[in-house]
Amino acid sequence: MVSPFPSSSTPASAAPAPTLPAMMMFQLYRAWSAGNPIFIRLCEGRFNITRREWRILAIANMHPALTGTALAEAAALDTARCSRAVSTLCEKGLLKRTRDTKDTRVVHVSVTELGVQRYKEVMPIVASLNEEIFQDLSAAEMAALSSMLDRITSRAALMLESNVVQERARRNR
Repeated sequence: MVSPFPSSSTPASAAPAPTLPAMMMFQLYRAWSAGNPIFIRLCEGRFNITRREWRILAIANMHPALTGTALAEAAALDTARCSRAVSTLCEKGLLKRTRDTKDTRVVHVSVTELGVQRYKEVMPIVASLNEEIFQDLSAAEMAALSSMLDRITSRAALMLESNVVQERARRNR
Protein backbone atom coordinates (compact mmCIF):
# COMPACT_ATOMS: atom_id res chain seq x y z
CA MET A 1 0.00 0.00 0.00
CA VAL A 2 1.18 3.50 -0.77
CA SER A 3 2.13 5.52 2.29
CA PRO A 4 -0.08 8.55 2.94
CA PHE A 5 2.97 10.65 3.76
CA PRO A 6 5.50 12.13 1.33
CA SER A 7 8.74 10.22 0.97
CA SER A 8 10.96 13.30 1.12
CA SER A 9 12.75 13.74 4.40
CA THR A 10 11.35 16.31 6.80
CA PRO A 11 12.96 17.60 9.96
CA ALA A 12 12.09 15.47 12.99
CA SER A 13 10.46 18.44 14.73
CA ALA A 14 8.21 19.29 11.75
CA ALA A 15 5.03 17.34 11.19
CA PRO A 16 4.70 15.96 7.67
CA ALA A 17 2.45 17.93 5.38
CA PRO A 18 -0.98 16.34 4.96
CA THR A 19 -1.61 14.37 1.80
CA LEU A 20 -4.86 13.43 0.16
CA PRO A 21 -4.59 9.68 0.95
CA ALA A 22 -4.15 10.52 4.66
CA MET A 23 -7.41 12.48 4.80
CA MET A 24 -10.47 10.69 6.13
CA MET A 25 -12.86 12.08 3.51
CA PHE A 26 -10.64 10.62 0.79
CA GLN A 27 -10.48 7.30 2.62
CA LEU A 28 -14.29 7.25 2.87
CA TYR A 29 -14.48 8.02 -0.84
CA ARG A 30 -12.07 5.16 -1.64
CA ALA A 31 -14.11 2.71 0.45
CA TRP A 32 -17.30 3.82 -1.30
CA SER A 33 -15.57 3.61 -4.71
CA ALA A 34 -14.41 0.07 -4.00
CA GLY A 35 -17.89 -1.19 -3.18
CA ASN A 36 -19.96 0.92 -5.54
CA PRO A 37 -19.28 -1.06 -8.75
CA ILE A 38 -20.72 -4.19 -7.11
CA PHE A 39 -24.04 -2.43 -6.59
CA ILE A 40 -23.96 -0.83 -10.05
CA ARG A 41 -23.58 -4.27 -11.62
CA LEU A 42 -26.43 -5.63 -9.54
CA CYS A 43 -28.85 -2.77 -10.10
CA GLU A 44 -28.11 -1.93 -13.71
CA GLY A 45 -27.02 -5.34 -14.95
CA ARG A 46 -29.58 -7.56 -13.28
CA PHE A 47 -32.52 -5.28 -12.51
CA ASN A 48 -32.27 -2.49 -15.11
CA ILE A 49 -32.37 0.34 -12.58
CA THR A 50 -29.62 2.80 -11.68
CA ARG A 51 -28.19 3.09 -8.17
CA ARG A 52 -30.05 6.39 -7.81
CA GLU A 53 -33.31 4.77 -8.91
CA TRP A 54 -32.69 1.94 -6.46
CA ARG A 55 -32.12 4.38 -3.60
CA ILE A 56 -35.35 6.21 -4.42
CA LEU A 57 -37.30 2.97 -4.78
CA ALA A 58 -35.96 1.66 -1.46
CA ILE A 59 -36.84 4.87 0.37
CA ALA A 60 -40.26 5.09 -1.27
CA ASN A 61 -40.95 1.54 -0.06
CA MET A 62 -40.52 2.77 3.52
CA HIS A 63 -43.46 5.20 3.26
CA PRO A 64 -47.05 5.04 2.01
CA ALA A 65 -46.42 8.23 -0.02
CA LEU A 66 -43.94 11.09 -0.04
CA THR A 67 -43.82 14.45 -1.74
CA GLY A 68 -41.06 14.83 -4.30
CA THR A 69 -39.24 17.20 -1.97
CA ALA A 70 -39.44 14.82 0.99
CA LEU A 71 -38.24 11.95 -1.19
CA ALA A 72 -35.31 14.00 -2.50
CA GLU A 73 -34.32 14.95 1.04
CA ALA A 74 -34.57 11.35 2.29
CA ALA A 75 -32.50 10.14 -0.68
CA ALA A 76 -29.91 12.93 -0.23
CA LEU A 77 -30.50 14.17 -3.78
CA ASP A 78 -31.27 17.56 -5.22
CA THR A 79 -34.89 17.84 -6.31
CA ALA A 80 -34.12 17.97 -10.05
CA ARG A 81 -32.14 14.71 -10.04
CA CYS A 82 -34.74 13.07 -7.85
CA SER A 83 -37.56 14.22 -10.13
CA ARG A 84 -35.81 12.80 -13.21
CA ALA A 85 -35.24 9.46 -11.48
CA VAL A 86 -38.85 9.37 -10.26
CA SER A 87 -40.01 10.01 -13.84
CA THR A 88 -37.94 7.08 -15.07
CA LEU A 89 -39.25 4.84 -12.28
CA CYS A 90 -42.80 5.87 -13.18
CA GLU A 91 -42.11 4.98 -16.85
CA LYS A 92 -40.87 1.58 -15.66
CA GLY A 93 -44.06 1.11 -13.64
CA LEU A 94 -42.28 0.99 -10.28
CA LEU A 95 -43.56 4.30 -8.86
CA LYS A 96 -46.61 6.47 -9.46
CA ARG A 97 -47.33 10.15 -8.96
CA THR A 98 -50.65 11.46 -7.68
CA ARG A 99 -51.78 15.04 -7.10
CA ASP A 100 -52.75 16.10 -3.62
CA THR A 101 -56.53 16.45 -3.40
CA LYS A 102 -56.30 19.60 -1.25
CA ASP A 103 -53.40 21.31 -3.05
CA THR A 104 -52.96 20.34 -6.70
CA ARG A 105 -49.48 21.89 -6.74
CA VAL A 106 -48.30 19.06 -4.47
CA VAL A 107 -47.47 15.69 -5.99
CA HIS A 108 -47.17 12.52 -3.93
CA VAL A 109 -44.93 9.64 -4.99
CA SER A 110 -45.82 6.09 -4.03
CA VAL A 111 -44.73 2.59 -4.94
CA THR A 112 -46.72 0.42 -7.33
CA GLU A 113 -47.25 -3.32 -6.85
CA LEU A 114 -44.48 -3.92 -9.37
CA GLY A 115 -42.25 -1.54 -7.38
CA VAL A 116 -42.89 -3.49 -4.18
CA GLN A 117 -42.13 -6.72 -6.01
CA ARG A 118 -38.87 -5.31 -7.44
CA TYR A 119 -37.87 -4.00 -3.99
CA LYS A 120 -38.46 -7.45 -2.49
CA GLU A 121 -36.25 -8.97 -5.18
CA VAL A 122 -33.38 -6.49 -4.85
CA MET A 123 -33.25 -5.71 -1.12
CA PRO A 124 -32.20 -9.17 0.14
CA ILE A 125 -29.33 -9.20 -2.35
CA VAL A 126 -28.25 -5.66 -1.42
CA ALA A 127 -28.42 -6.59 2.28
CA SER A 128 -26.35 -9.72 1.69
CA LEU A 129 -23.70 -7.82 -0.29
CA ASN A 130 -23.62 -5.13 2.39
CA GLU A 131 -23.05 -7.80 5.06
CA GLU A 132 -20.27 -9.36 3.00
CA ILE A 133 -18.49 -6.03 2.50
CA PHE A 134 -18.55 -5.39 6.25
CA GLN A 135 -17.89 -8.97 7.38
CA ASP A 136 -14.46 -8.09 8.79
CA LEU A 137 -15.98 -5.69 11.33
CA SER A 138 -17.47 -6.82 14.62
CA ALA A 139 -20.94 -5.76 15.71
CA ALA A 140 -19.36 -3.25 18.10
CA GLU A 141 -17.18 -1.85 15.31
CA MET A 142 -20.23 -1.57 13.04
CA ALA A 143 -22.15 0.30 15.72
CA ALA A 144 -19.17 2.59 16.36
CA LEU A 145 -18.70 3.23 12.63
CA SER A 146 -22.40 4.02 12.21
CA SER A 147 -22.25 6.46 15.11
CA MET A 148 -19.10 8.10 13.75
CA LEU A 149 -20.60 8.44 10.26
CA ASP A 150 -23.71 10.05 11.76
CA ARG A 151 -21.52 12.59 13.56
CA ILE A 152 -19.47 13.27 10.42
CA THR A 153 -22.67 13.77 8.41
CA SER A 154 -24.05 16.15 11.04
CA ARG A 155 -20.81 18.15 11.20
CA ALA A 156 -20.64 18.42 7.41
CA ALA A 157 -24.26 19.60 7.28
CA LEU A 158 -23.52 22.27 9.90
CA MET A 159 -20.46 23.38 7.95
CA LEU A 160 -22.47 23.62 4.76
CA GLU A 161 -25.23 25.53 6.53
CA SER A 162 -22.72 27.97 8.05
CA ASN A 163 -21.27 28.58 4.58
CA VAL A 164 -17.73 27.66 5.66
CA VAL A 165 -16.74 27.73 1.97
CA GLN A 166 -18.56 30.62 0.34
CA GLU A 167 -17.72 29.92 -3.29
CA ARG A 168 -20.27 27.98 -5.32
CA ALA A 169 -19.50 25.23 -7.79
CA ARG A 170 -19.35 26.46 -11.38
CA ARG A 171 -19.61 23.41 -13.59
CA ASN A 172 -20.12 25.25 -16.84
CA ARG A 173 -16.51 26.38 -17.23
